[in-house]
Amino acid sequence: MIKTIALSWWGTGWHIFPLLSLYNFLKEEENYRFIWMWEEFSLEEKIAQKNQIKFLSLSTGKLRRYFDLKNFYEPLKNMTWVIQALYYIKKYNIDIIFSKGWYVSVPVCIAAKILGKKIYIHESDTVTWLSNKFISKFATKIFYSFPHPLIDGQKHILSGQILNPELIDNIESIEKEENETLHILVIAWSQGSTIIFKSLLSLLDNLQDIDFTIILWEKNLHFRENFSRFSNVTLYDFISQEELGQVYKDTDIAITRAWATTLFELYYFGIHSIIIPLKSSAWHHQEKNAQFFKKSFSSDVLDEDEDLSNALLELLQKYKDLRKVWLNIENFFEPLNIIKKYL
Repeated sequence: MIKTIALSWWGTGWHIFPLLSLYNFLKEEENYRFIWMWEEFSLEEKIAQKNQIKFLSLSTGKLRRYFDLKNFYEPLKNMTWVIQALYYIKKYNIDIIFSKGWYVSVPVCIAAKILGKKIYIHESDTVTWLSNKFISKFATKIFYSFPHPLIDGQKHILSGQILNPELIDNIESIEKEENETLHILVIAWSQGSTIIFKSLLSLLDNLQDIDFTIILWEKNLHFRENFSRFSNVTLYDFISQEELGQVYKDTDIAITRAWATTLFELYYFGIHSIIIPLKSSAWHHQEKNAQFFKKSFSSDVLDEDEDLSNALLELLQKYKDLRKVWLNIENFFEPLNIIKKYL
């Protein structure tokens, strides 16, 4: 029997990618069919088209937790959204809604509940998002990346973070030759990363004995000229998941924000993390993610507001002899296998 799974999320790419990872993990199996539901001309639509996933567009609305005139008519748009979702679920015989949360998921999951369909949520962060708190009241299963007080092994399940199989497609061995020089990856992504790049630029003249790989992403491309003058820096404007896996394999230390997906990727590739959580992240979830990794895996956590340049310099000098010689990818697929068991 073929099961049709509808994917649902809006927001940052690092919540979209776990949905894509689920698709990549199951796409070769004949008993699953995937649909992506979201707004027309969105990043989700581009990703769905690139991966040949059927895309269904929805009229979307958002409720704001502050005064805004839009709050007087957005609920009407959300009602339309529920009706659209009801139509799609019936027309395409959708069996399961797999959601990462956010407001896009609420009307879709309400429609699924009305029609008696299964609703699965995956919560990436240490903090449960508002939409997931609401949906969890009637969801079939809730999967968590981090330990959570509600975990009972029945409805609330600790799965771990969903990671993209493409990362290890070209990895042949968990062992690697020890790097002659320390290899550091800077993977801060776009959001609020300017302070990290500026701090590094102020230090690079004093760190010529370290090899850096820096991924800029869209909002930081203006730094390319500054970093290009350093011979020990390898730059990527963007990077595919397959390329990223190879970079991870050769990396000893990563300087990163506290996106849950990235932190777990670094862990599985045996990389020591220097985490600089984004203080403006919703409900301080990055700070809480970082503290979990500090306690559980001895990651370093730095405050972006307290002399970041000197703090980074001190740590990099401390770890100048650190080298990675193996990966932790034996259990890379365990979270996906746990979720698959319930599909």
